[in-house]
Amino acid sequence: MAKELRTYTILKGIANNLSQPFISFTAVSSGILGEYLGLISSASTFFTALAQFISALLRTRAKSLLLWGNFVSGVSWIVLALIPFQGPLYTLTYFTAELGLGISLMGWNLIMERLSATARGVTLAQYTVYSTLGQLVSTLLAGIFVGSSTSLIRIPFALTGAITLSCAFLGQRTDVDVEDPARRPRVSRKLLRFFLISFLFTVVWSFAWPLFPVAQVYIFHMTYFNVAVISVIGGISTLFLRNRVGRLVDRNRRFSMFLGRILLATFPLAYALAPNIFVIYAVEPVAGLTSLLGSTAYVSYLYDSSTKEDVKMSLGVYSLVQGLGAVVGSLISSAIFMGVEPILGLERGVEYLLLTSAVLRIMTSFGYLKLKV
Repeated sequence: MAKELRTYTILKGIANNLSQPFISFTAVSSGILGEYLGLISSASTFFTALAQFISALLRTRAKSLLLWGNFVSGVSWIVLALIPFQGPLYTLTYFTAELGLGISLMGWNLIMERLSATARGVTLAQYTVYSTLGQLVSTLLAGIFVGSSTSLIRIPFALTGAITLSCAFLGQRTDVDVEDPARRPRVSRKLLRFFLISFLFTVVWSFAWPLFPVAQVYIFHMTYFNVAVISVIGGISTLFLRNRVGRLVDRNRRFSMFLGRILLATFPLAYALAPNIFVIYAVEPVAGLTSLLGSTAYVSYLYDSSTKEDVKMSLGVYSLVQGLGAVVGSLISSAIFMGVEPILGLERGVEYLLLTSAVLRIMTSFGYLKLKV
């Protein structure tokens, strides 16, 4: 059982990180700005969230979600490798890939709830590390291979599709599965405040997402290799911090959630104030900590605030809340940027909006300290 799940996690890490770190960068490099960039920047949250919410409403076993989600996502990435990088077809195909990812994530989260029952933080952090191992290899190699050539990213996209298709069948080899409850699932009243705080934070969190690739392309003049290095630095710090973060989540859930959010202000501050790319490299180890907390603390809170019968619905609603927040924040940011860029100029406009995002991230992160645990 453990061997199949470890292999699945590593392969998913390889597949996702051959492509995901580069999708918004590819869009901007291909000339996409405005509302399309806002949608693409938030799609990895919104459409995966929408798929998880729909999955929560359906009476479907966890392993079936792994199978069909990975199949849809895998085929979509192969199509993405073959079509032009501009226009509605590219955007819609990417949305479909994220819908498939969301379906498979719901199945995976249900399995993780079963496996992590005795030690939430430690177990979830360990599986995050398995995914990170795959990430370190795939992202760096993809960045080196593609360099500054946008057309070459098609090959990593195709590999993402092929590996994801293999995961569709690998997930069926595990003997861990989760059935739907006999009664209609509900959402705990305890989670309502958590959902509200999460929505507000995700709006201001995603506000910076369309701005990052604009800064990467037009201000710091990055290549695919630079983007890969940023991702790999965060991944390496994840490996070093895994045990400490897992124990922290199990000991102090509320502080872990607060820490995971307030530290996210580091990144818009760095992009707004850094004189060169090396400063961005220097702050990127913080991403390892926020990544681990993001994959452990909040899901652990959901697991422990729900009965076993209600976990699936709680995950679905939480995903939908985050998805709506992501698309709202990204579209607002894109609209404001398109309005201020002719007045302030691209560099100054991006800088001011990133500083605004950082301040708002800090302010809304304090809401997590008010949660009951």
